[in-house]
Amino acid sequence: MDAKQSPVKQPLRVAKRGKATKVRKPAGGPGATEKLSATIRRGRKAEIREQARKLGLSDSAYVDEAIAAKLQLDALAEFVDELEEQHGPFGEDEIQAALAAWPSAQDQ
Repeated sequence: MDAKQSPVKQPLRVAKRGKATKVRKPAGGPGATEKLSATIRRGRKAEIREQARKLGLSDSAYVDEAIAAKLQLDALAEFVDELEEQHGPFGEDEIQAALAAWPSAQDQ
């Protein structure tokens, strides 16, 4: 990789039409973010804010974690569907064995 292609390690300085220079994070990487606008049910914003505060998170961090968890659940559901498609549905004994191995599932 030559100097032109090396990843940026420091924040970039962006000039704003002759005004003071503003610092922003470089695009990509583990701390990079994107803005998303979403419409949610009335009252949900207060629930998000309350739960986020309990956990010491910003609203954005809480929503990001919730989306990540939902994506994991969706991937797991797809995996289970594939297993059932290949091997047939899980039997009651298999379900009980899984629940016994995962005690927190019984609390729900």
